[in-house]
Amino acid sequence: MAQIVNAAVAVQVARTLEEEITSNGWKPGHFIGRRQELAARFGVAPATLGEAIQLLRSRGIVDAKPGPGGGIFVADRSPFTQLSDQLLRLREGTATVANCLRVLDALDGAVLHDAVEHAEQGDIDDIRGIAEALKANWQTPEGSETMWTLHARIARITPNELLRSLYTNLVEYILVEELQDATAPSTPERLQTHLDFADAVIDRDHDLAASAVERHRGSSSAGSH
Repeated sequence: MAQIVNAAVAVQVARTLEEEITSNGWKPGHFIGRRQELAARFGVAPATLGEAIQLLRSRGIVDAKPGPGGGIFVADRSPFTQLSDQLLRLREGTATVANCLRVLDALDGAVLHDAVEHAEQGDIDDIRGIAEALKANWQTPEGSETMWTLHARIARITPNELLRSLYTNLVEYILVEELQDATAPSTPERLQTHLDFADAVIDRDHDLAASAVERHRGSSSAGSH
């Protein structure tokens, strides 16, 4: 008869084990325990413990070795796996919007110059349309969302998958966290800077891109970019 897995308990067990690994500073290869010992410790069925271990294995946190001398060990994690976990933790509130904005400011230049270099006609048409919507919405509650839509659409052009993923994930996080009560920044200068972002891509103008990024840098605040 198949064992019933309690998924919610499995998630909690996985989270507890991950916290232990982190707080104790256990290095790759550290022996965590045998399956039966861990199941007894947490008071869960073997199937539930197995699901918890599988959750951790899928994220590269633990290795499971069978046979004599086997058990559950801390895995040797790659830097990219750790980066992926850090991005996932954004939704758990471990990063502030202000910190996200600082990172986006640092990435804007690379994102925009890649877009100028690699934009295809479909990209240009989309960006032109978003820029028109931004002008129409600038003094309305929809202005902030339209502004972030422009940033995200420009970022989707870069062929650098890591840059694209990091930038768009940060934009999505800010949209979720901040825009319910946010209003669009209303200064004409800020509007023009964002329109210049769009025009730099449309006109394939690296000089305009550099100028827009310089004017944009350091001017971010929570709820605006």
